[in-house]
Amino acid sequence: MIPTDAMSWLMWTMVAGLLVLLWASALLLSRLVLPGRPRRPRDENEAIGELSLRLARGEISVDEFEQRRQLVLDAFRH
Repeated sequence: MIPTDAMSWLMWTMVAGLLVLLWASALLLSRLVLPGRPRRPRDENEAIGELSLRLARGEISVDEFEQRRQLVLDAFRH
């Protein structure tokens, strides 16, 4: 039995619909498995560098800098 024009359009529509369903499910599955871009943990050098900038701008005193630097060092060593 040779498909008629109506049947061939119906088959193409069904194939296109299935492809859309396949891509949509693949995208949804990838969003569930890979929820987002992984964040890089900050290291102690970045934190101390930020403290140094705040000290240079005069936002914190030398005593505050030393206290916070010690907190950063303790936090990254544990």
